[in-house]
Amino acid sequence: MNDFVIDMMDKLATEAKHDLDITGRETTLREWHLNTATKLVLPGELKKHGVSEGTKAIRNFNANRKDTKK
Repeated sequence: MNDFVIDMMDKLATEAKHDLDITGRETTLREWHLNTATKLVLPGELKKHGVSEGTKAIRNFNANRKDTKK
């Protein structure tokens, strides 16, 4: 199971990096790079759940980050 997760993260990171290289303007991975990678790597329902959970994680991260700055 651990090998599967590591392999999937490697595929997503590689695809996101490729997307970043194509745009050429930025040097930082953004949420949409990872969303695009998720849509390209994962099939069917996994794609929908992956994007949904990733978006939720980013939203929670940003909300918590704003709370700690105060």
